[in-house]
Amino acid sequence: MKRTAAALTALFLAFASPALAELAAPPTPRAVIADPARDKAHPPGMAAFQLDIAGSKVNAILYTAAGDQPHPTMLFLHGFPGNETNIDLLQAVRRAGWNAMRINYRGSWGSQGKFSFANARADGEAAVAWLLDPANIAKYHIDPKRIIVAGHSMGGFMAASAAAADPRVAGTVMIDAWNIAGDAARITDDQSRKAAVENMRPDTAPLATTPEALVDEIVRDTAKLNLETLAAKISDRPVLMIGAEYANAPKVRKQAAAAKAAGAKALTEAYYPTDHSFSDSRIALEAEVLRWLARFDPTILPAGPTIPLHAAYDEQNPFARAIRGEMQVFKVYEDADVLAFMDYAPMEPGHVLVISKTSKARNLLEIDPKDLAKVMAVAQKVGQAEVDALGLSGFMIVQNNGVGQSVPHLHVHVIPRIAGKPVYMAENAKADPKDLEAMAAKIRAAMR
Repeated sequence: MKRTAAALTALFLAFASPALAELAAPPTPRAVIADPARDKAHPPGMAAFQLDIAGSKVNAILYTAAGDQPHPTMLFLHGFPGNETNIDLLQAVRRAGWNAMRINYRGSWGSQGKFSFANARADGEAAVAWLLDPANIAKYHIDPKRIIVAGHSMGGFMAASAAAADPRVAGTVMIDAWNIAGDAARITDDQSRKAAVENMRPDTAPLATTPEALVDEIVRDTAKLNLETLAAKISDRPVLMIGAEYANAPKVRKQAAAAKAAGAKALTEAYYPTDHSFSDSRIALEAEVLRWLARFDPTILPAGPTIPLHAAYDEQNPFARAIRGEMQVFKVYEDADVLAFMDYAPMEPGHVLVISKTSKARNLLEIDPKDLAKVMAVAQKVGQAEVDALGLSGFMIVQNNGVGQSVPHLHVHVIPRIAGKPVYMAENAKADPKDLEAMAAKIRAAMR
């Protein structure tokens, strides 16, 4: 049995708002959850190579971003010993248009040489110098003014150390960073030293060192391994400190306090209820880092401000202009009251927008139910046409008000659903106009 337009409208009003409610949280950058369109001329890639540091070959990879313009670049330094690779974070950073580089310190994971905290610090500095080498800047399209050093756990310490050593580093990301010097306070006698050695032993398997040597280094070089001191030294530049509440968050708060005491003016703190590896907060971690990176690259975040719920109607908004014929749209359907056309940045091929031509309602709160009924009746027809023309097993209706809304004229999204493919609510890449017109022709032919 077919539902009437009025019944469809009532059903939509009853269920749309709770089902599609937006969380009161910062926007998730598209790069966290969606792949970019392929750049055929300058596609992304990966370079694997070795850095020569003090006569040792250090393994490195560089995830190169698409495009031939200079890219901001993030150097990522791994933890102790580096079992958590954080490659998912690096890939998200690359999807956002950044180069992302990772090294394995001397004496770790196949790199030549001996592992030590001192050597790891020097390796981080050498990697920064490599990124700033004019030959590498030209070859890998690196923007030398936007080099960020990031690290997880011990890598957070190493990131702060590398940034402190080179003022050309634009900012630092420290993820549940390990203040190595903090362990020295617990080593007070032979018994506590032996306990520290045994606690460290399982993690030294992939490292060319011994736990005894590392414990001795912590005791000997405590002052050099104090992260709170380093946090103060890098407080003149933007810093992001992220803590895991079930791991190092209390220590991260102390590091942040040290930076604030040193006059930090661009310190961002974030804390998540998760473990040291962010095992159940990976998406949140990636989003947090990319939102912070947006201070160096505004294109990372979804474009445009939030549309206020209550304001005067803007006669120059894009949909008003489309209705007047002042802006090209690829039409699927039009009558005296309603216009349906292709979304210029489709969530899926076949994504259609349905708007009222006669109502000047900015959102669902303002539209007359009779006008909404006409819009929903056409949305129903468009959904059926998408199913018939594209061989779909389903479609989705989305309608945003305020948060998530990009144009202040009520519009209903009719979006094809692909069986087994998840939905990503994110800013999407613009489609080729030729593809939009071809898709519109298919849907138009199936409209009835």
